[in-house]
Amino acid sequence: MKIPTTNIQCANQTGIRDFHAFAEEMPGVINLAIDHSDFETPTFIREAGKKTFDSGTAGYLPARGLLDLREAIAAKLKAENNIDANPVTEILVTAGTTPIVFSICQHLIEAGDEVIVVDPGFDYGNHIQLFGGMPIRIPAYESNGFKVDPEDIRSSVTDRTKMIIINTPSNPTGAILSEPELREIAEIVQENDLWILSDETYEHIVFDGNKHISVGSLDGMQDRTISAYTLSISYALTGWRVGYVAAPKNIIDAMAKLMEHMICEVAAVAQRVASAALTGPQDCLRAILLEYENRREVVHKGINDIDGISCQLPEATFYAFPNFSKLGLTSWNLAKYLMREHKVLLAPGSIFGTNGEGYMRLSFAIDPAKLKKALAFIKKGVGQLLYQ
Repeated sequence: MKIPTTNIQCANQTGIRDFHAFAEEMPGVINLAIDHSDFETPTFIREAGKKTFDSGTAGYLPARGLLDLREAIAAKLKAENNIDANPVTEILVTAGTTPIVFSICQHLIEAGDEVIVVDPGFDYGNHIQLFGGMPIRIPAYESNGFKVDPEDIRSSVTDRTKMIIINTPSNPTGAILSEPELREIAEIVQENDLWILSDETYEHIVFDGNKHISVGSLDGMQDRTISAYTLSISYALTGWRVGYVAAPKNIIDAMAKLMEHMICEVAAVAQRVASAALTGPQDCLRAILLEYENRREVVHKGINDIDGISCQLPEATFYAFPNFSKLGLTSWNLAKYLMREHKVLLAPGSIFGTNGEGYMRLSFAIDPAKLKKALAFIKKGVGQLLYQ
């Protein structure tokens, strides 16, 4: 029997949203805790949305998503991720990745099941606990580039382990799991008859010639992998709420039934926009990546020029994860201090797990001029803490 949901507390999510709400009421605060970009949606994608509106057609759509969109997704998965997915039976269009995590936990997790997650990492714990599962947090250390050691995963598997969740590239650290590391994790999954949920939200924001590898493309993994994607990050479509999942037929069947009862289907205009994004010119991805590379350099240099803090160069995403541990404040208290006294908001590292304490997540998905101004605010604030 699954536990009731009414007593589940989502403190981490509530806390950071409270920060955002408070910051919005304070004039002049620069928000570096954001998890979306400031880029405009490419013109050809917006035009597809306008065309849909102007067509005057409306009506219910298949819960799994428009077939032509699923076919475009299948083509993209084959070309970019080396994943073969049947567009009719193994792909579902979703309202971003969050519903994917929710649905997978609902369908796979029973009370007492254990789910392995990375710490620091995106907080999947609330979804896991919602259905009676227990998140088992595996540490990822700065000394190892915030990459989880597959042997630590192996040693944490028990007879209650049901699933492993990986997020590569990683929010909040910007770390990428290499193909050898993913192969080791795949071996663990197959040896122990587990599922793996692969959150690939930031697949297109990868720097320095690194390559994103989808674990579902590895030998023996297609029947054990749920691969989650969103168009929000790559194409600046955050508010459109459209993503997709590739998984075995029985998983997609179950998710589609839930979709029918919860939201019926993703809005038609969002699906047409998604189809345009996937089938249109892809040079916008390169242009966005180049801009993120420039901003990454600004942040890396700016942070490391400040006494008392340091920052590794992120391999991917639009996040840096600087180390503030020498300042002697908890990440929550430091976030409050910087917001209230110096008008810059960063995300406390502890919301991403115990091993995130002493760090802050800094988004460089904002205008470079604001970014440089925020770094000046941080420098002033840290200087006052060190030399007061």
